[in-house]
Amino acid sequence: MITTAAPAGAHRHQSDWYYNRHPAIRLALRWTLIAALTLLAFHRSLLNLVQTTAAGSIGGYVWTVPAATALAAAGLQMRRRTDPPIYDRQTDIIFGAIGFGLSLMVQGVLLPRYADYFHLLRLDLLAMWLFVGSSSIVLFGIRPVLRFGWAWFVSAAVFMLPYQVAVTTLGGGKFVAGLVTLVIGAIATAVAAGRTRRRATIGGAAAFAFGAVVLVILRLVIPGAPLPVYQQVPTLSAIVVVGGAALLEQQLRRADTGSTRPAPQVNAPNVWAEITVVTAVAVALALIGLPTQLTTTDVSRTAPYALTPGRALTAPPGWSISAPPEFIDVQRYYGDDAVLVRQRMTADTGDPRFDKHSAARTLVVDSIVSDRPFAFDAYPARVLYDTTGARLSAPRMVDLGDGVRGSIISVVDDRLLVTWDVLLFAWGGDGQEQTVTVFAVDNHEADAPFPRPANGLMSTLHTLFTVLLRGNAVVVQRRPDFKDAELLTEFGQGLVAAQFTSAESTR
Repeated sequence: MITTAAPAGAHRHQSDWYYNRHPAIRLALRWTLIAALTLLAFHRSLLNLVQTTAAGSIGGYVWTVPAATALAAAGLQMRRRTDPPIYDRQTDIIFGAIGFGLSLMVQGVLLPRYADYFHLLRLDLLAMWLFVGSSSIVLFGIRPVLRFGWAWFVSAAVFMLPYQVAVTTLGGGKFVAGLVTLVIGAIATAVAAGRTRRRATIGGAAAFAFGAVVLVILRLVIPGAPLPVYQQVPTLSAIVVVGGAALLEQQLRRADTGSTRPAPQVNAPNVWAEITVVTAVAVALALIGLPTQLTTTDVSRTAPYALTPGRALTAPPGWSISAPPEFIDVQRYYGDDAVLVRQRMTADTGDPRFDKHSAARTLVVDSIVSDRPFAFDAYPARVLYDTTGARLSAPRMVDLGDGVRGSIISVVDDRLLVTWDVLLFAWGGDGQEQTVTVFAVDNHEADAPFPRPANGLMSTLHTLFTVLLRGNAVVVQRRPDFKDAELLTEFGQGLVAAQFTSAESTR
C-alpha cells in the first residue's frame, strides 16, 4: 500500500504546530507505555529469567541484549533522515495485528506444546519480542520500525535457541559462552558505527577484540567467576567503551561539519484506539501462565560424598563392574570439567524374575557431576542422548531409600525397534549436582547395545520440528510397558545404599 502525505487543507486540526509539539515527550510516553505493558504481560517470564540467571542458566546473556539494542538504535538515530508525516494507518494496523496474533499463538499454543523443552527454547521471550515489535508498529508506524530494522535484529537475540546451539557447537563452557555473547555486542557496535561498511567492520571488530581481552583477563584473574559474569562483563564493557566511542565520534563529526541531528518525530499523532488494542493484548498475555517443565532428576537430598567430576560409582551388592569405566566429555552441555562416567554392571547371578533363562542381566550406569546444576534442566537426558524416533512415557516415581527419590521412564525406539527402561535420580551438595542414569534394554545379552550420549542437540532440533508439525503424540508413549521397573528399582536401591556405605567407610 502506498502512503502519502495529507493533501493541502486536509486534517486542519493537525497543523504543523500541533504535529511537532513536544514530540520527544510523546515518544517517551509511548515507550514508557510499551515498557509497562510488556512488564504486565511477561512479568512471570522476567521473574523466571532472574531466578534462572541466579541459578546459573546459560540464558543469563539475555540481560546484555537491551544494552546492545539501545546502542544500535542510538547509532541509527544519529543517521536518521527526516520523513514526511504519514496519516494512512491501515498497513500499520494489519502488520501489528499479525504480530499480536503470533505473540498470542507462541505464548498460548507453542509454549505448552514444548513444555519439556521450556528452558532450552524460552519461547516466552520470543513472544515478548513479537509483542514489543507489534506494539511499536501500532503506536509509531511500520516505517519508523523498519528504519531501525538492524536494532530490531539485534534485539531478536533474546530468542535463546540459536545462542545455545552456537555455544554447544563450539564446545561449551563459560569462556565459549562469553565469546558467543560478545558477537551480539560486536554486531550492535557495527550497527552503531556503520555509516559505511568499512566503519561497521572496524567498529564490530574493535568491540569484539576489546571484549575478548576483557574475557581473557577475567579467565586468568577470576577463573571461578559465575557464568553470568563471563557473559555480561566483557560484552557490556565493549558496548560502553567501544560503542560509546563510536557514538561520540559521530557526534563530533556532526559538530565539525555543522550538520544537526533531525528532531524526533511522531508519525502517528493520534493513537488512542491503538492504545486500547495494545492494552487488551497485554492483559490477554498476562493471563497465560508459564508451563511447568517436567523434570525427572529433582534433587531429593544431599550427596553422601563430596561431588567431584569423573568419580565412578560403587557397584551395589550382588553386582560387579564388568568393563573399565568410560569417560566422555560433556562440558558443552554441563559446564567446564563436566564428564560423563559410563560403567557397565553385571549381576553376579541370574534371576528368573528378570530373564526367563535366568541369564545375568547387564545394566549401564551413566553419572555426571556439574557445577551448574541448572544445566540439567536446560539439557535434560532426552537432549544428551539421541532420541530421534523415540517415544517416551511419563515418569513413574520410585523410592530408592535413604531419602532419595527417582523416576523410571519407558522408551520405545521406533527407529531401532528396541525398548529400554531408564532410572534417573540426582543429589547435590556445595553448589554441585550429580545425576545418575541407569539403562536396562530389552536385549538381555551381555553385549547388548545401549543408548550412547551424542550430539543430541542436533537430533533434538529435528524432534522439535516434528512436534511442531504433528504434535506431542509422536514423541509420547501413552501406554507404557515398564518391563524392567522392578529390576531398576531394586538395583537403584542397592546402588544408593552402596554409595552411602562406601562414603562411610572412607571417613
